[in-house]
Amino acid sequence: MTKRLSRACLGAALVLLLSAGNAFAQAQGRIVGKVTDGKGVPLADVKVTITTKAIGNFKMELKTDAEGKWRTILNDSTITYHYKFEKQGYMGIEQDKKVPIGGVESLDVQLFTQDQAIEKGVVKVVVDPFVVAYNGAVEAYQANDFDGAWAKAQEAVKAGPEKASGYDLATKIAVARKDWDNVIAMGEKSIALEPDNPPLMGSLMEAYRVKGDKVKAAEYEKKYIAANPDQPDVIYNQAVDLYNKGNFKDAEPKLLKVVEAKPDHAKAQYLLGMCSVNLNKIPQMKHAFNEYLKLDPKGADAATAKEMLDAFK
Repeated sequence: MTKRLSRACLGAALVLLLSAGNAFAQAQGRIVGKVTDGKGVPLADVKVTITTKAIGNFKMELKTDAEGKWRTILNDSTITYHYKFEKQGYMGIEQDKKVPIGGVESLDVQLFTQDQAIEKGVVKVVVDPFVVAYNGAVEAYQANDFDGAWAKAQEAVKAGPEKASGYDLATKIAVARKDWDNVIAMGEKSIALEPDNPPLMGSLMEAYRVKGDKVKAAEYEKKYIAANPDQPDVIYNQAVDLYNKGNFKDAEPKLLKVVEAKPDHAKAQYLLGMCSVNLNKIPQMKHAFNEYLKLDPKGADAATAKEMLDAFK
């Protein structure tokens, strides 16, 4: 037999439900806002994330509409909420705010791009002295002002002694100035910070050769060749070694590879002509010697090249 609640019990239960609902509603509050950029233009699709320390797992996410507006109801306005505003290309902003119980509170914010923030003075431009000096050295180097470039490069390595790029640039400038002592000084520091730098090995090889340090020159030549097996200059040196040993057959393909990569490599053109004579490849010989004479008409081997061409007319 089903028991029916008395009217009195039903009334009491209804009162309790209404009381609970009214208590919950009485703690509510509303918050509305608008998001604009640094120029006051409304921003749509800004992500608004609402959290609170009072409730660890509470998280609400909203998006601004086409007019940059957003709104929501907070069921418990007895606590403070944290608001985070984010949009790609803009600097985010965060803010805490407490909404009065039963009230409506506004929270309008501006999101700035980095340029707008700098223009408005919201953030300051941090100048890196290394970057300023390095860029100055590059500009002077490109203008062939090697003394000015060297001075700026020294400022750069002083401002960033842990940066290999500063020493690397200083080495290139020292090469242009034919300052072989500083090629070695700067190059060694750069290599110590960044060992994998094949072009720098070539500069150090050249500097040690000029200074007469055969051991160090050979050390860097070996490293340079290992790191640059396909470089025309490396292949040319290999061809010279083969030619000097009388191995014209193996020297020829290497020289062809060099002049293919660097048609203006005068020495390679001349040596190819000499190989061709020994291999009895006369048309190839004529072409190579003619190219050599175009590139270096007053070169040390110009007379020999002309004699060969005259002999095989």
